[in-house]
Amino acid sequence: MKYSMQYGNAAGKAILRYDNFPDHPDAAHHHKHCADGTVVDIDFDGLQHLFQRFKSEVSDYGHNW
Repeated sequence: MKYSMQYGNAAGKAILRYDNFPDHPDAAHHHKHCADGTVVDIDFDGLQHLFQRFKSEVSDYGHNW
């Protein structure tokens, strides 16, 4: 199963994205795209856990769920 969770601004710029697409050969299967363009490997403990982590990080940007 493929997934992608993305948070961006009104101008269409991605601020945060989690996915498991094989789009970066040097990154792990599960990874995070950061606002500065870096890609970081992540531990994947299931979608529910990852969604909670995503919500927490989006909240750090001031978005209230």
